[in-house]
Amino acid sequence: MPVKKAAQFLAACVLFLCGSAPVSRHGLPNVPAPGLNGVFAGQCPPGGSEPALQKDSHPGWVERVITEDELEILAERDPELSPSVARGILARLNVRARYYIAEDMKAKRPLKVPHDFHQFKNWTPMPARLPEVAHLAKFVMVVKKIPFLGWYEQGDLVGDGEVCIGRSWGSTRSGVYKVDSKILDAVSLKYKNAYGEPAPMPWAMRIYEHVWIHAGDISSGYCSHGCINLPLHPARALFRWADRETVVAVVDSLEQVPAFFKTHGSNPLLFPGKARKRHRAKSVEILVRPVADQQ
Repeated sequence: MPVKKAAQFLAACVLFLCGSAPVSRHGLPNVPAPGLNGVFAGQCPPGGSEPALQKDSHPGWVERVITEDELEILAERDPELSPSVARGILARLNVRARYYIAEDMKAKRPLKVPHDFHQFKNWTPMPARLPEVAHLAKFVMVVKKIPFLGWYEQGDLVGDGEVCIGRSWGSTRSGVYKVDSKILDAVSLKYKNAYGEPAPMPWAMRIYEHVWIHAGDISSGYCSHGCINLPLHPARALFRWADRETVVAVVDSLEQVPAFFKTHGSNPLLFPGKARKRHRAKSVEILVRPVADQQ
């Protein structure tokens, strides 16, 4: 991570710890609210139909240069759309930390900009409900193609956030995992920061091998060595919400979610009830066979 970006991320951590946003009963920041209402399942606002972060043209947004003056005008028309909130919307849509969004605007780099910011106030590309996991008290799903993460209670979305995953497509593996470790102020044992010190990994939860979900610097959707990096607020909210043993699924795309659950229909982490039934059936079969042989 370049020295400037490392300093920005460190400053963001300090500001966050000194004055974090209020938290709702689900452990989610109240301001600005995560996208839990309105547009779901990778859809654009009313009138659109394609996944919100694809590269081609999209009825919900356009790729263009946007200025701070435009954000000020937005705020004048709607006080709830302050420049900070608008940059947060741009950050989610572009999967890029807010301080990068500010730099992009200053440098006049094209960004994905909503046609109507009002319709993106509560936007999320994550499905509002996953009936396949309604039996699980807590469940986390990471979608690599978007890339976004959402967490669910009995199949209902209760929190989400844009994420940075591995730079190469396979460096964050798809599959079914669980949280097996939680460390509040973890540091990397493998990677250094710009100052040559172990890279910070606050609010870290390991799901397999050296892959953790933690707060990190999101310069793009694919900027990590394999870990799943979240912005500060969602990372802390998820850390507080998740338990050890919380199931985590990493899927390639939203379109593949139904097939993913079918493929993993016998996975004991996803469907523990089915696993117990199979185990009981196998035990009965073993007990019955000797009796049949004697006859």
